[in-house]
Amino acid sequence: MKKTLMCLLLTAVMLCSLLTASATEYPLSAEGDTFKLIIRIRPLHSDANEMELFKRVEELTNIHIEWDQIQQAEYDEKKNLILSANTDLPEGFFGKFSLSASDLVNYGSQGVLLPLNDLIEENAPNLKALFERRPDIKKMCTAPDGNIYSTPYVNEGEDGTIASNIMINMTWLERLGLKKPVTLVDLEEVLTAFKEQDANGNGDPNDEIPMTFKFNGSQRDIGGFFGAFGYPDTLTDDGSHIVIDNGKLVYVPATENYKEGCKYLYEHFFAKGLIDKEGFTMDKKTYNAQNQGEIANIGVFMCWNAFDLGTIHQDEYEPLSPLLGPDGTTSWGWTSSNNMSANGFAITNKCHDPALLMKWVDLFYDPIWSMQCDLGPIGINLIDNGDGTYSYVPTPEGMSYDEFRYKEAFASDGPVALTRDMFEGMIPRSAGHQAKFDRNENYYRKYATFQYLPTMLMSEEDNDELIQITSDLLSYTNQKRAEWLANGGVEAQWDEYLKGLKDRGLDQYMEINQRVYTNAYGE
Repeated sequence: MKKTLMCLLLTAVMLCSLLTASATEYPLSAEGDTFKLIIRIRPLHSDANEMELFKRVEELTNIHIEWDQIQQAEYDEKKNLILSANTDLPEGFFGKFSLSASDLVNYGSQGVLLPLNDLIEENAPNLKALFERRPDIKKMCTAPDGNIYSTPYVNEGEDGTIASNIMINMTWLERLGLKKPVTLVDLEEVLTAFKEQDANGNGDPNDEIPMTFKFNGSQRDIGGFFGAFGYPDTLTDDGSHIVIDNGKLVYVPATENYKEGCKYLYEHFFAKGLIDKEGFTMDKKTYNAQNQGEIANIGVFMCWNAFDLGTIHQDEYEPLSPLLGPDGTTSWGWTSSNNMSANGFAITNKCHDPALLMKWVDLFYDPIWSMQCDLGPIGINLIDNGDGTYSYVPTPEGMSYDEFRYKEAFASDGPVALTRDMFEGMIPRSAGHQAKFDRNENYYRKYATFQYLPTMLMSEEDNDELIQITSDLLSYTNQKRAEWLANGGVEAQWDEYLKGLKDRGLDQYMEINQRVYTNAYGE
């Protein structure tokens, strides 16, 4: 009863906030208007012109969008060409992956992107209310010059704070009479059994892959395993290799703990063929296409979700907690950047009516429209329960949940604000999101002691200096990690490697990041 009353109270508060914020009158234009926007399209997305979400937005606002749809695989290259040439600019960039943090500062300072501070104050009641309620979100969006060059992306219902999970085949464990591993020593014993015995029960003891991963593949990488030796290495998309230790930034691949991790993982796992070396070269599509046969052939895999390798054998797998290292401890990394981003929507200097376009995008920060942009339209993907709460339409047979919602909504990438209070009283988490949340709470949260570097907006000068350093530094770091895990040799090459990091600008890299982080987060 107490929980029910709390949910109703939260829902009432949310609805009051909604009524207060949404003072904009619709339609936005009696005569109609058109804006040209660039949008980054994932393979699962439908044509933006055919999405029910955008049809409804146009019907409400009387604003037509001429979409320049660029596929995910070619987006960055095309976007960079458009920005650097300063030709064929759209009037706005739509979605959290449409621009990078450095794009916002660089092209904002150059006047290509408009500062949104006054536009939000005067034309965006939903965003203004969000910033008042959550000053941390406003701070994240504010560049060092005090300007806001993009609206935010916020989704606190999808628990991406701990991106990487480990899944193990329970059917194989039971068949071989084994228990879930707790330590790296246990894992070595289990993977050896998977490799040498007929774990999948088909009569062939040689067709099993004990463990698979995708090198430098964010949540599919084994960077978290380094936490068994001190600091977890990066499991984030930016690949910065930095963790925060009591306010101090640490470049994990320059630590003695990391050296010990490389040595141990090579000697105990890769040298013995217990982790698939194909993981060093697999792309995401190939990685996700594994384990699709009639019989499961993978014992352990790294993932975001249990169905990363498909749903055929999903029920055979359960999560593993981070493995304890030689000293009996371990750690795992977490990030805020998968839940919040400084980029959701930006307006360029080519926009013929910035105030009207800001009113248009502010609709997506109305809680009801944020929900529909991410989870799907009411009546198609969502059910209005009539009491201020919503539930999910069952996913049609033969479709995944993501296929279902990406067909009619922008899903995961939009300029939205789905804050934690909405999921406490207004919207339940989807089955997939709830499973991810439960895995993180039950298996990982207590080990997530180190934060990865959050999204930071920095000055153009700092950003330009980092650009000169980052590519070479990270390429060298990743090259040596792959070499040492696959072939060994970390101890003999360590001193030379540290010099190589220094020669490639590690000191400057860390000084800039530390200063920007301290200024932004006050530590």
